[in-house]
Amino acid sequence: MNGPTASGKGLLRPQEAARHIDLRRYPETGALGAYVERYWSVRWDLPEGAAYESVVIPHPCVNLSFMPVIGAELHGPGLAVSRHPLTGEGRVFGVKFRPGGFTAFSGVEAAALADWSASASTVFGAEADELNAIVMSGADAQAIAVVSRFLAARAPERPDPRYGRLLAVVRAMLEDRSITRVDQVAARFAMSAKTLQRLFQDYVGLGPKTLIRRYRIHDAADRLAEDPHADLARLAAELGWSDQAHFTHDFKDLIGSPPAEYAAQCASAGRELVMAHR
Repeated sequence: MNGPTASGKGLLRPQEAARHIDLRRYPETGALGAYVERYWSVRWDLPEGAAYESVVIPHPCVNLSFMPVIGAELHGPGLAVSRHPLTGEGRVFGVKFRPGGFTAFSGVEAAALADWSASASTVFGAEADELNAIVMSGADAQAIAVVSRFLAARAPERPDPRYGRLLAVVRAMLEDRSITRVDQVAARFAMSAKTLQRLFQDYVGLGPKTLIRRYRIHDAADRLAEDPHADLARLAAELGWSDQAHFTHDFKDLIGSPPAEYAAQCASAGRELVMAHR
């Protein structure tokens, strides 16, 4: 079960974000890696009166987050971009489970997880509040050590085989951009489309078609941030859309703005970054 099952993509307008937040990621390399993809932290220290909104295309994963005032929370896979208005100074520390990893770890039914948010105490009890206080009192290294011990003590002895198969499928969908349809995935893994759908509904709470589309949108947003002047018709073809119109529809449906508008925002952020360093 080693290897990535989630990319580092998804943060919109990354050049602008880099001026406002300090985002760090730490892979889980131990036995807990069967369920946990990585740890992450975000810090910000904005001038008085300033505000910034961080916007993220969600991954099909559950996140366990720790915050000073709000406390420890669980967030299921989002169906739309998540928006996080930031002011003043702050910090969030989090755990990103693998797709399906939280259900395999906790036994919480995946069907309930889409767009779900709840206090971590609903799953981990009052100890989650105690853990939050410890995590917020130290640096990231201490947080990783404490949280990993907490989760390892509650992990199943061994992952079940169906979950292992799910991760193999997710990894292929993430890494192989020639995969654009559910029937391709089913054929590659010698299972029916119905069996594949059930596997994803049992663990992820989202269908395989949603993941394929989400990963392509991640790629598209990432490419446009790198090259805001990219040819949109060519980009659509390279990422497997039948035409630019379908690409524009899917992109706007998830992000809220068409690719051309998002590219213009990225170009503007890039110009501001250049001016700031003159």
